[in-house]
Amino acid sequence: MQRRNVIWVTEHIHPDAMAMLKGAADVMGPGPLPEARRGDVTAIVVRAHKVDRPLLENLPGLKVIGKHGAGTDNIDMDVARGRNLQVFRADGANAESVADLAVLFAMLLLRSPDLHDQSLRHDAPKRSDIPQGFEVSERKIGILGMGAIGRAVAARLVGGFGADVAGYDPALTQETWPAGVRREADTPALLQRTDLLFLHLPLLPETRNLIDRSQLSMLLPGAVIVNCARGGIVNEQALADALASGQVAAAASDVFEVEPPARDNPLLAGSGRFIATPHIGASTNAGLRRTGLIIVQKVLDALNALEGENA
Repeated sequence: MQRRNVIWVTEHIHPDAMAMLKGAADVMGPGPLPEARRGDVTAIVVRAHKVDRPLLENLPGLKVIGKHGAGTDNIDMDVARGRNLQVFRADGANAESVADLAVLFAMLLLRSPDLHDQSLRHDAPKRSDIPQGFEVSERKIGILGMGAIGRAVAARLVGGFGADVAGYDPALTQETWPAGVRREADTPALLQRTDLLFLHLPLLPETRNLIDRSQLSMLLPGAVIVNCARGGIVNEQALADALASGQVAAAASDVFEVEPPARDNPLLAGSGRFIATPHIGASTNAGLRRTGLIIVQKVLDALNALEGENA
């Protein structure tokens, strides 16, 4: 009788995805892996848990890594390639969920319902310090990164609000470029015409600190920034300073360079208009279910293929 694979699930995933796993393998987790089972693990399913060299070296039987999401910045890909490990992602599975949050952020920043709520609760229904609202279609919108999430955001803005939207993404072919979105030649060209900026690009060496003081200064005065991409793309101190000075009117972020962010993070401790959430962009029932089922299927298919090769 063939021995069942042992799959370690590092963090909680959707119950339907967990049920699929348990029907085909012995599942460890979610949570810490018992020391005695480290040698048995043939695959892991990981969300934000750090998969670094020490961890990989302690999993000698590992063959497959399934990333519950799209970004692999928490996985040491050099070590994985050196070990010939198969790494799979659930590209695009969470796009609708993240796009919903990004548009919600923009609307909160443009209309300030949270500030008006606070005013009403404190018997000051018309505070003069709350900025006048804007319709989404009034803004000149720029999207950096036109992958699945960027395109989902664009579809909501163009189709739902009739907004003026431009984008920049050198990796996207003209054939797959979304209708109704003007294509800019480079990042400066996009920023210079934008007063509502959405960030939806991966964290890579070339995108780390991409949005720094210089890039922020290119935006139109009073710009609003929404970051539902990855921490590290925006220089947090530079953005905090731009918010404090009024150069940037407001910003929201679901991601931080260090997660969870410390209390003294310049964005959380600063004086500007800033809304933060703890990396919840993909955390909807539908998004988690899609992502979980997709990555579990990929992991199981890979393990079955490897067993077939070794039969």
